Amino acid sequence: MSDRPTTTPDSDVYTVLLIIASIVTIAGTVYLCVRSQELFGNWSPFVKEALTAIS
Repeated sequence: MSDRPTTTPDSDVYTVLLIIASIVTIAGTVYLCVRSQELFGNWSPFVKEALTAIS
């Protein structure tokens, strides 16, 4: 029906970069949560302050 050739998009590089950026962001978030747990005894240092301010 169509005489146009089918081409694949050149967005494969951007897809790989997006996947790498997502993995690095998730790994960084997990690292910060683990490190915060080691230093403060909780995954977020603000949770204890928020709970004491509420009660």
